[in-house]
Amino acid sequence: MPISGTLSDHYLRRRRALAHSLTPGTWRDAATTLNRGQATVWVPVRVGIAIAVVFVVGGLIGRGDIAGFAALGALTSAFCRADPYPIRMPRLLVTSGTLVLFVVFGAVLGAAGVSMPVQVVAMAIAAGIAVLVLGACRIVGPGPVVMIFAATAAVGFATSVGDVVEVAVAAVVGSVIGVAASLAPWMFLAARGTDRDSHAPRVSVRADLRRVTEPDLVTTALRVAVACAVAAGVAAAAGLSHPMWAAMGAIATLQGLSFHLSVHRGVQRLIGNIAGALIAAGLLALPLGYWGAVVLIVLLQTAAELLVTINYGLCSLAVTPMALLLTALGAGLTPDVALDRVLDTAVGVVLGIVVGALTIARHDTAHHTVAGAQVVAAR
Repeated sequence: MPISGTLSDHYLRRRRALAHSLTPGTWRDAATTLNRGQATVWVPVRVGIAIAVVFVVGGLIGRGDIAGFAALGALTSAFCRADPYPIRMPRLLVTSGTLVLFVVFGAVLGAAGVSMPVQVVAMAIAAGIAVLVLGACRIVGPGPVVMIFAATAAVGFATSVGDVVEVAVAAVVGSVIGVAASLAPWMFLAARGTDRDSHAPRVSVRADLRRVTEPDLVTTALRVAVACAVAAGVAAAAGLSHPMWAAMGAIATLQGLSFHLSVHRGVQRLIGNIAGALIAAGLLALPLGYWGAVVLIVLLQTAAELLVTINYGLCSLAVTPMALLLTALGAGLTPDVALDRVLDTAVGVVLGIVVGALTIARHDTAHHTVAGAQVVAAR
């Protein structure tokens, strides 16, 4: 094919992708698509219990300031929800280990007092690594955005080596509780001798990790890293207070399995964040105290896990106030931070979609036939 023809084809494909993201039908489908048949109750309940346990323990021992990092570790229980237990165990160990490493990584950056540009570059690289690790090991769940959220929270908290150690210990304890919560039904059935998954095929983490060099996975990791850096950089240049929230918006958008699904996720995240920010502003204005905030965080996180398979926008509606309340436990936030959340998320979603369109694969044509497409809300 002549070079001019190839360039024209690339241009048309990217223009068509961007046009798809702006059509009213795309926004309507993203807002109204519901996958009720995929909902499950017991996984959200287990996640809620794991988070509740770490917050209660943290409050009782007077360390509510770091209980949030244990809660982030406990989010390990939200991953690998559909895997048979023998397969789930090694994948959960990879997930928990990655979460802890990201918390430590962020804490080290915070203790070192690195500048915002350095943080942006470091988090962008870390986001790409998270994509490679989770993708290579076929780990399904909240995705790399949780790793970056954990690292960003640690940056804002840690100012010394002692802080690094404390958040690391909290994350490890939370991860252990999260893994135990996820495996609890299996351990119960195994103890009774009624485990049906005992003969399920095992997985080799070492073999899976060799997949990190696969071209498609590397391309996805580079796409996420670039979007993360660009979104955070633009947000920082615009004077927004939390540029890494923009980065997380871009990462969450690009976790879709195709450009069409990425656009759906971006639209749903934006709509959910706007509504969730209004809820968060009201909650942050109340004198909740530690225990009041904990009750709401547990309820909102449980609701998010219940809604994520139904519609990602509804999930974001619960995640936004939960994340802001969680952040407020360690840093203290005022209601006006809700507007920052919306603006940062809008920047991240828009730039995530733009990067996705500019780097769209030749075989990715799902957005050409939107009618009848089913949105897979796999976080």
